[in-house]
Amino acid sequence: MAFKTFIAYEGPSNIDGLDITVLIQTGSRNSKTGDMVQTFIIRSDIDPITASRTGGDRSICGDCIHRGQPTNLDKGQAKDRTCYVTLAHAPLGKYKAYKKGQYKRVNGHKEIQALGRGQMVRLGTYGDPMACPSYIWDSLLSESMGHTGYTHGESNCSPSTLMTSADSANDAVNAWSRGERTFRVISSLSDIIKGHEVLCPASEEAGRRVTCERCKLCSGNTIKAKSVAIVAHGTAKNKARSLVNGLQ
Repeated sequence: MAFKTFIAYEGPSNIDGLDITVLIQTGSRNSKTGDMVQTFIIRSDIDPITASRTGGDRSICGDCIHRGQPTNLDKGQAKDRTCYVTLAHAPLGKYKAYKKGQYKRVNGHKEIQALGRGQMVRLGTYGDPMACPSYIWDSLLSESMGHTGYTHGESNCSPSTLMTSADSANDAVNAWSRGERTFRVISSLSDIIKGHEVLCPASEEAGRRVTCERCKLCSGNTIKAKSVAIVAHGTAKNKARSLVNGLQ
């Protein structure tokens, strides 16, 4: 199946006011998430790798600790970046296609709504959903079957929709006290806080017994359920484990 990608938003970031673009892809072959509508939040004027290296990705990722540290080098990504998203794959490909004018723009509530109708939606396949106006997500989710979404923002302004990305057990406890559900990267299974967190069912450690499309646990306060934890994964998983282990 050929998936189509559309431009849903071009304008200032809610984080720092710089130009960002929101792209919506109508499906996915991702074995972990399943066939979900995917959303990419990118800088409009800087490719994802350069944005990472220079710190320009703050416009779309905020102050997430997994961004790494900007460098003075003229190539490559941020130093010690531990995010599981591989920039050279989908984010860079989407950026290049966007700059070539290959994507059609969708305008208004009804056109955006149609892309999510009857589908499971992944908010922030790359980028933090809080970076763009909430009306984009309101429209996309208004007739969807459900969604997943996470924010690393200092304040989760949409706990009914988004999971709070917690970087430590203390962060998680504080978020729970505010009535938020959390998604936390942990260094090992022993870090799970029993009674409050469950292991991500789509993770390797859980046997990948279900996809995100079917699981639906990561949908903020739209459901009543425990928070979710996952062992560090992706190409930088060893660095990520060391990072989160030091925060516990």
